[in-house]
Amino acid sequence: MNYMVKPLSYVLLIVLGYALKRAGFFGREDYRLMSRIMINITLPCTIVRAFSGFSRDPQMFLIVGISFVCSMLPPILMYLATPGVDTRLRAYRMINIGGYNIGCFSLPLIEAFFGGTGVVAACMFDVGNAVMMTGGAYALTSTLLKTGGETRESARDILMKFLKSAPFDTYLIVFLLMALNVQLPEAVYTLAQPAANANAFIAMLMIGMMFEPAGDRTKLTEAARELAVRYAIAAVFALACYFLTPFSLIIRQTLVVLCFAPLSSLAPIYTDRCRSDTALASFTNSVSIAVSLVAMLALLMIFVA
Repeated sequence: MNYMVKPLSYVLLIVLGYALKRAGFFGREDYRLMSRIMINITLPCTIVRAFSGFSRDPQMFLIVGISFVCSMLPPILMYLATPGVDTRLRAYRMINIGGYNIGCFSLPLIEAFFGGTGVVAACMFDVGNAVMMTGGAYALTSTLLKTGGETRESARDILMKFLKSAPFDTYLIVFLLMALNVQLPEAVYTLAQPAANANAFIAMLMIGMMFEPAGDRTKLTEAARELAVRYAIAAVFALACYFLTPFSLIIRQTLVVLCFAPLSSLAPIYTDRCRSDTALASFTNSVSIAVSLVAMLALLMIFVA
């Protein structure tokens, strides 16, 4: 049962963040400072640290493409399916329908059941996922919905939305180095380690600080609808990964489990930047952690039985 300790500790951190806010230890807007620390410091360091000791495997680059499609397609489908919906609600739906929490949640489970092979596959999956989660989903949503009130954006404006994201820039640099089979000096990984260790703590505490119970029946219904669509799409992606990809059984099983990972911890931040309902996004994120934990454990039990 040791494999459950780390995921459950994340749930407790969310509860702690919410409890401290309710007790007045944190203000209602203090999560913004936490989000800046996470996006600009701890998450980039986590990305750098994750690729320590990686060696290039050409087949694994296919996983990057698969995860990019899995992260990009749901927001586009949501955009096409919601014409006429209020822009604020539409932004929430697009930001919170796709993407996966891999580094802060899923890796402990994958490592416990599938070992090093699963971890490598999960990290490669996170590269493609990160293109959307560290700036892509926000750029796509804000551009299509003009959440900043823009009348027209140039290609340069759209590109700058990506490049202003420190995690996206870090993933891009690390991915290029990996493609060229270039290793960073060991000292870089050592320097990144302390901040990387703090990332999961800050991410989960921040979600708790943003969390508000959805006492409004309308919000409960909206969150339930969003997650139902998300996990239905996840089931389709999981079937495609299992039956249509050329990888070994362990890697295909890893991809199936990752398709049911919870929402990215960045989703509430980018929901806020799109001027949408941050509290609803945080509530949805928290519920997705509980649902995903059950779904991922059930799949892992089936695979190792």
